Amino acid sequence: MTKTVGLIGLGPMGGNVARNLLSKQFAVCGFALKPDRMSELVNKGLSALDSVVEVSSAADVVITSLPSFQAVTSVVQELCQNPKRGQVLIECSTLTIEQKITAHNQLKNAGMVLLDAPISATPSMLAEGMASIHVSGDEAAYEENVQVFEGFTASNFYVGEVGNGSRMKILANYLVHVHTCAAAEVMVLGQKAGLDPALIHDVLCQSAGASKMPEIRGTMMARSDYREGGGTMFEVYEKDAEIITQFGAEVKGPVDLYVSARQRFNMTMAQGFGHLDTSAICKAIEAAYDIDRELVG
Repeated sequence: MTKTVGLIGLGPMGGNVARNLLSKQFAVCGFALKPDRMSELVNKGLSALDSVVEVSSAADVVITSLPSFQAVTSVVQELCQNPKRGQVLIECSTLTIEQKITAHNQLKNAGMVLLDAPISATPSMLAEGMASIHVSGDEAAYEENVQVFEGFTASNFYVGEVGNGSRMKILANYLVHVHTCAAAEVMVLGQKAGLDPALIHDVLCQSAGASKMPEIRGTMMARSDYREGGGTMFEVYEKDAEIITQFGAEVKGPVDLYVSARQRFNMTMAQGFGHLDTSAICKAIEAAYDIDRELVG
């Protein structure tokens, strides 16, 4: 029998999780602080509810995708006040490992189960069914919900104890940011050599140097169109960058390339492009090298 899935948080990521599950004929209910995010999904079959507790009561399994630890803590506290014992919470937000473990322990004390399961994808990749998810925590709970993970991602991996999902997401985000920066530098380097941006993108996406970020965000760079992301992507980047550099310091590991890329992203925000997608790092580097392509949109 198909599970009823409850979504708490219907922003750029959670909204696409809901859309994917609805397209796979899952019964989906949800709650978001911004009613307009629910109303759009009601037309696709979402059952819009009025609170976290109503979602938990109606759902077999709950998924959270939230912007901050404060938001996650608020949800966890509400769930713990009205616990549905044995219920699994799939927590997809990008947080520190310590924060995920704290939420896990709070739910465990209330008789519930948290799976630390960050999603690795941009919103557009998730919408197109290209996301991966790294799941950690109770293995039996993971196995019981594989069909749910398959309902909104292209691949899922069980990676061990709670916290390992977030550790893997930190590594993935390191590569996302470094590869985006590298793609932008290559786009500018090619233009300085007289090559057309669309040609650079088309050829390199089929080369030995291809990766997801030159493919996905390189498309925006080639078009000089950085409108995707709803004006929130640099906010997400800043949170993630702090987590990554803190993690590197805690484990005493190498983050040299990341520090360099982070400086480029900071420069992009300083130049006034923080309201755009993070691929606008290309526009900032172009400006530094006397390339003035008109922005689309």
